[in-house]
Amino acid sequence: MKPIVSILLCISLSVVALAQKNTFNVRYRGGSVETKTSKDQWNNKVTILSDEILLELNDGQKISIDPKAVKSISYGRAATRHVARWVALGILVSPIALMGLFTENVQHYLSIEYDAADGKNGGILIQTHKDNYRNVLALLRGATGKEIEIEKKGKVKS
Repeated sequence: MKPIVSILLCISLSVVALAQKNTFNVRYRGGSVETKTSKDQWNNKVTILSDEILLELNDGQKISIDPKAVKSISYGRAATRHVARWVALGILVSPIALMGLFTENVQHYLSIEYDAADGKNGGILIQTHKDNYRNVLALLRGATGKEIEIEKKGKVKS
């Protein structure tokens, strides 16, 4: 009985491992498509499959990108400090505000350049969440076969 249970457990774990999430909420920061969607909304979705990269904007527009048409993928981080907010809070509660001045807000940006279906160059800039940017990068690299260019303070590394 134990061998059967262990075999079934191994099979079920392998199925769960294969069912990897490939749809992520992102912020659309700009690109080839004009939209009325706010740049601060996380309601946009990017789905990365082996045969399609699909960006669904909050206003209903869909951008379909063939992974073979992707020319380059760039990743960059932007660190910001919300000093004004913490200074204002410091008037009320100074020890807590002092700790807030030393924390950074890191934002993760992805730029995808591609050849559009109409023969023109296209591009999108999205912001991924801190909890899933590594998964998005890995799926993009797997789907496109392209190396991710990593931007670090004015320098670009592959």
